Amino acid sequence: MKNTPSNVSLIRSLSLLPFLHRRASAFLFIASLLISQAVYGQPQTQAIQQQVALLQPYQEQINKRLTHSQALVGHIAERLTKKSLPKSLILIPMLESSYNTQAVSHAGAAGLWQLIPSTAKRFGLKIDETKDERFNAHESTDAALDYLAFLYNKFGEDLSLTLAAYNAGEGRVDRAIRRAKTNHYSSLTLPTETTQYVARFYALNQIVNLGEVIPQRLKSYALFGSNFTANNQPLVDLKPLPPLINL
Repeated sequence: MKNTPSNVSLIRSLSLLPFLHRRASAFLFIASLLISQAVYGQPQTQAIQQQVALLQPYQEQINKRLTHSQALVGHIAERLTKKSLPKSLILIPMLESSYNTQAVSHAGAAGLWQLIPSTAKRFGLKIDETKDERFNAHESTDAALDYLAFLYNKFGEDLSLTLAAYNAGEGRVDRAIRRAKTNHYSSLTLPTETTQYVARFYALNQIVNLGEVIPQRLKSYALFGSNFTANNQPLVDLKPLPPLINL
């Protein structure tokens, strides 16, 4: 074959084929990972949309409660940024207590983040006959975010597994992963309460515009004092808003 310009061009093109094949294979591999995360990393769309339908009648109340708690929301947003955690975790107190710092559950969880005594003590909160720091917005937020950071790192920065562990405990999620021999959230067998909790979180994230909720200029939390608490009573134009986890 003569080395005409067209032949040289053809030879060069053919020499690139292995390189292009490798690039295409890499692209397909990455795409498969992204698809896998989309399919397995969150609850099924139907489950989330069921929870959206459940929450939508409360949407106005939810937005007003978040706006009313904006100082606390801003503080939590700032702490999440410092810990490199997803901003959407701002919604956990809305889900757990409707941003009521004095909320108490029938199971003994308490405060803004609905921490049980063992978890609260594990992450440094004081609970005794004279004091329960779960009701302190500042102290309980520090403990809850330390716990969430621990879970987020433990479960490979998988938000669904983090949420499931926050609700059901990391031990239960660990056991579910071992039984299923996979850490894909949607492949795990978890309590119905937990799967509803995770789906409800994603539903809440759909109906709340975090950009409107998080203050653009974060005030120093010290301005509110160490005992700052959000208003625990519903606003005058709202019906009582229960913890969304109980809907």
